[in-house]
Amino acid sequence: MTATPLPPEAPPPLSAILLPATPVPATPIPLPAIPRPTNRVAVVTGASSDLGRALAIGLARQGVHVAGIARDAQRLAQTADLCPSGLFTALPGDVIDPQAMRDLAAQVAARIGPVGIVINSAIIYRRDDFLTHPAETFVRHIHVNCCGPIHVASAFLPAMLEQGRGRIVNIGSFAGADPVPGSLGYSVSKAGARSFTQALTVELAGRLPGISVVEWFPGVRLSADGQAEDIPADIVAPWGVALALDDRPGLHGASFMKDREMLEPRSLRRRIKNALLFKPTPMPRILTPHPSDPGTGDVS
Repeated sequence: MTATPLPPEAPPPLSAILLPATPVPATPIPLPAIPRPTNRVAVVTGASSDLGRALAIGLARQGVHVAGIARDAQRLAQTADLCPSGLFTALPGDVIDPQAMRDLAAQVAARIGPVGIVINSAIIYRRDDFLTHPAETFVRHIHVNCCGPIHVASAFLPAMLEQGRGRIVNIGSFAGADPVPGSLGYSVSKAGARSFTQALTVELAGRLPGISVVEWFPGVRLSADGQAEDIPADIVAPWGVALALDDRPGLHGASFMKDREMLEPRSLRRRIKNALLFKPTPMPRILTPHPSDPGTGDVS
């Protein structure tokens, strides 16, 4: 498959100039039933623990062969034990090393087959005081959380290019837009990672219509004492699996919070124009896990 040449430079869209308006509430509409996976090989980074492990297990239960990447070979072996037999291959490696990712991509192509799904879920998070810790402490976050997805996408995109289709799921976070004290490294890295997702979406749009990039925010919930906390990985993972398996190009550039699509805010000018043209109000799509996936439970 040959990529279409880049179009000539154009003026920025109105959405880049107008201030965002408050989103209009809309009734979500469920996505159609998830097609059985046609892309039978998936790469999941951070597959040795937490969300990455849960996503790997969920995909394997759907019959997808998962190539799990992480630094800890022993914990990767534990993930393999939790997956259906023969559907998980452990690939020890560090996402901050671009050559290592290219080598792993070659191994996957030779040993397993062409990759159709990539989920970038490897992250690190440490709370450190910027005034008392060396710069390397914070740059490490950038290497893993921002540069890691770039290295992985660059290494595995050629296989998708050969097939003419694929899905890249990047795990999103609002930490970059709303940093908290002590989380400078994480906040900066996730702001960069979100910019990478948006830039890659634009880079591929129109040129490679069969390859889609989506952003997924697993979300948080309030604890008993009113504090925000991560939702357990086994609860949110089925939504991420559903998003990864639904490889329809129409989802390219979409962002989902937990199981619900996050629609772009529309300016007053756009809302008036749509009303005059009798255009329907956009409805957010919702993710529905496959019946064989574990239930998502009540996280409201």
